[in-house]
Amino acid sequence: MKAKKEKIIYPVQSSFKILKYKVPYFDMPFHYHPEYELVYINKGSGLRYIGNSIHKFRDGDMVLIGPGLAHVWVNPKEYQKDKTQLSTEAIVLQFSIDLLSSMIDTPEFTHIKDLLSRSQRGIKINSKTKKKVYEILQGSINSKGITKFIKLLNILDILSQDKNTELLNPASNTEQLYSKDTRINAVYQLVMSFYNRKIGVKEAAEIANMEQSAFCRFFKDNTNKSFTNFLNETRINRACSLLLEKKLSISQVAWETGFNNTANFYRQFNKHTGKTPAKFRNNN
Repeated sequence: MKAKKEKIIYPVQSSFKILKYKVPYFDMPFHYHPEYELVYINKGSGLRYIGNSIHKFRDGDMVLIGPGLAHVWVNPKEYQKDKTQLSTEAIVLQFSIDLLSSMIDTPEFTHIKDLLSRSQRGIKINSKTKKKVYEILQGSINSKGITKFIKLLNILDILSQDKNTELLNPASNTEQLYSKDTRINAVYQLVMSFYNRKIGVKEAAEIANMEQSAFCRFFKDNTNKSFTNFLNETRINRACSLLLEKKLSISQVAWETGFNNTANFYRQFNKHTGKTPAKFRNNN
């Protein structure tokens, strides 16, 4: 999926945004924005895409997302059927780092600064913290002025003290491939369209109309990763989705995502997710 940039508009006389969504199904595209975002799913289920991570979500799911980290929640097709009893509800909090710029480097904000730094990888909130934060979020929707701002600081303080959070993306996977350079985008489209067949550096360099050695340096400079690493990340991303669907065997998933060597598939999957394909499927 190619991420779209979203422009967030704050309410009048407010420097951050908090609102409650109640819709038949989530219909936002895969997107990113320069704001931090805290999302609590009050009702709904499906797949949650954050960066390169793909996991199931359900009622009570809560995550904190850093600036520029692409994300989307996708409901099953059953949510779109006529006369369905299914629906979704979520509370979303969005704020810019500029809001805290005068305080973020103070000793009192040390833990909050660390929290916001970790959010660049996406943070899943797993513990009883969710209940505390949800109650404050619920009470913040209709709050105004300094009361509303104090509730925001309270939320960040509680989240920063939670020791049981889960980082959703490995450190090497946090960089996003967004570029105005047509050569990078051409290579991106090549990989997105044909990741399930053999793609070599030579073919990618030809698409970019560059010599191989120059292309390798160019791609690394623009994406902070090698072409091979990007290709493998894309394949593993798709493999995660197929594993969660539970329709194919692990060996079939490996084949469908361009790995004609099962041992290499296991090796790359563990490298990028920290889990075996079987453990990923069973735990999500």
